Amino acid sequence: MPEVVKTPHINLSYEHCDSAVIGELVDILHSKFKRVIITVINSCQEEALDNDEERVNVFETDWWKSLRPGDLLAGCRLKHQLTQKQLAEMTGMSYATISAYETGKRPLSQRAAIKLANAMNEKPERFFRHIAEEK
Repeated sequence: MPEVVKTPHINLSYEHCDSAVIGELVDILHSKFKRVIITVINSCQEEALDNDEERVNVFETDWWKSLRPGDLLAGCRLKHQLTQKQLAEMTGMSYATISAYETGKRPLSQRAAIKLANAMNEKPERFFRHIAEEK
């Protein structure tokens, strides 16, 4: 007998948040979970959620705390619809270096973060979770 499986669904609710951060979160979620429905809801649209749903600040979740700079880099790269090879060509870095940053095999230095961010017209702080939380 075939098994019935529901498609996972994630609701992101935010207020006064930088839309670029939300976009990066959505990109990262899509890269981690291939089959997921993501709904982004502004606090002004609260009535769209059922009253029994629990709201969680994404910055307080274990998932957010587990993110590494490489995850944030990958999300940003995906947001810009770039492959690792394309980003490597834009920065003069090797494809293997970009891959190593994203997988956490190589730590993302401040110098590399600046170079990568400039290539994507982003702020280097985007790749460091603890800095993103303060903004």
